[in-house]
Amino acid sequence: MNFDKRLNYNMIIFYIICVVICFDCKDVVWYNFNKMKYSIDKKEAVIYRNNKYYLRIRSYNTDNPVVLFLHGGCGSPDRAQVMKYQSPLAKDFTLVAWDQRGAGLAYDKKEAKNLVLTKEIYIEDAHNVVLYLKERFNKNKIIIVGHSFGSVLGIWLAEKYPEDIQAYVGVGQCVDYIRNEELSYSWVYDKAKKLNDKKSLKVLDKIGCPQNGRYAQNHQKSIMQQRAILHKYGGATFTNRKPYWQELLFHELPILLREYNLLQIFKYIKGLSYSPNQPLAQTNPDFINSVKQLQIPVYFLLGHHDYNCPVELAEEWYNKLDAPDKKLIWFVNSAHSPQWEEPDKWNSEFLKLFEDNEKI
Repeated sequence: MNFDKRLNYNMIIFYIICVVICFDCKDVVWYNFNKMKYSIDKKEAVIYRNNKYYLRIRSYNTDNPVVLFLHGGCGSPDRAQVMKYQSPLAKDFTLVAWDQRGAGLAYDKKEAKNLVLTKEIYIEDAHNVVLYLKERFNKNKIIIVGHSFGSVLGIWLAEKYPEDIQAYVGVGQCVDYIRNEELSYSWVYDKAKKLNDKKSLKVLDKIGCPQNGRYAQNHQKSIMQQRAILHKYGGATFTNRKPYWQELLFHELPILLREYNLLQIFKYIKGLSYSPNQPLAQTNPDFINSVKQLQIPVYFLLGHHDYNCPVELAEEWYNKLDAPDKKLIWFVNSAHSPQWEEPDKWNSEFLKLFEDNEKI
């Protein structure tokens, strides 16, 4: 490692330590304030049906409808973002975020050596969390919000267990991994050509267009390179975007440190490399052909500029999908995560969906 790399590494470690110290001090006031503010505001590890589930729960009133947020990745828990941006909804809902198996607090290095993560394991884990929440809060059904990969898991769950789900809300809705990667790559390539961005074109030419949803050489590294360019052009985050590394260090990390201590952050990072390399991540949902009908209300709240999960695929599927009730709501100043890019509008639209008590 040369001097410059050592210096950059040491600066990053120093930055993390400074942020941890600041948040340790800040959290004393922040936590006590919320303790008075909410009727429940807890981080919990619960055992249900012989499995451990790591939950984050917040509500003003636990009689309210329960909303379970399914995070993306796979392997990227979003409890910190949910608590930061969706907390205004805690007045009308009980908010629950869950670190999925192999991710965040649920990452276990011994389990990671032996367990192969599959679609079936994740569906049953999600269903167990739903059943636990129904029992704990005395509900007949709960609302599911799926973001990115969580939108795939949410549809799988709704398809298999509709009797337990009041409604499904998709954000950054994934539909078909194969077409997803082809469209996303083509979009950034066209952008790079129009802007004469030679540096990005060189990277894109080197990794090549994905075939059957995967890059030919080192898929995970290649997809991260493509996503960094996508981010630069506004196809992942549309407003207030900064260079990828700056956003991770100076925006995402401080948010994460609201919910995870430093040791847990390293655990979180381990999970980021574990889950995406499992068969689960390669199971193409192909919802346009595989899911033509759902027995529950379906609502899509989509960022207009999303090319992480290209919105034309979600719109195509939405137009073909048969459901008891469905709505598609656009967010014109957002890309993949409108719930965080336009949180006030997103929270307002979400609340409107469930203002009618008969829907809850």
